[in-house]
Amino acid sequence: MKPFRIGCAPYLNAKPLIHGLEERVSFFPPAELPDRLRSAEVDAALVPLGVCLSGEFVLVDGVGIVADGPVKSVILVHEGPLSEMGAIAIDPHTRSSFLLLRVLLEKFLGIHPKYLPFSERADAQLLIGDRALAYRKENPGATLLDLGACWREWTGLPFVFAAWAMRRGESNGKERAAFLREVKHLGLGARASIAKDPDQYEYLTRFIRYEVGEREKSGVARFREELRILEEKMVGEKELSWI
Repeated sequence: MKPFRIGCAPYLNAKPLIHGLEERVSFFPPAELPDRLRSAEVDAALVPLGVCLSGEFVLVDGVGIVADGPVKSVILVHEGPLSEMGAIAIDPHTRSSFLLLRVLLEKFLGIHPKYLPFSERADAQLLIGDRALAYRKENPGATLLDLGACWREWTGLPFVFAAWAMRRGESNGKERAAFLREVKHLGLGARASIAKDPDQYEYLTRFIRYEVGEREKSGVARFREELRILEEKMVGEKELSWI
């Protein structure tokens, strides 16, 4: 199989899925990856789940960035009670996590705050990825809501934050999907060398999961349905396709 171009976010949790492929990977913020894939700048990308739900892309079966409980790196930082939040500043690199936050607050908790750009003052902040991990390390006593834990508590299901995606109609899509699954297998065995310290190793082995099976797909389907209730336009009628 010929080498193909890969797009990925520059986050610690993605490193096991690209282990050994770093030289062929282009790194972009998560919110930019779908456009890079649409424009054929990359052939496969680790795309945020919120974009995948339209059915626009083909998804690689068996691989994703998953939490089945606390995720640690997707958090809402707040000082006062959740019910008193008037506005939340949103990390500019997020898409799926912002949609998940909306579902958790608006559907499950009945809270309807304003959502502001990250640069504006607000009662709370949504942080994702390495920014969230750094914040937790620097502020161990902070009050926060772990979105993975909240989703698991309310639904009993895992949450898939991102999945490998490819454009529909690619003639060698199945071969590329099999290759990415093999890379995952090798990367999971390399987590001890990927992690720079015990905290990173614990994060990669305890909080982040990389398997997408039937329970994870049930979580995707439940999230898709919750977004339909919120009338999110990106949730189309086309069924999701896994290869």
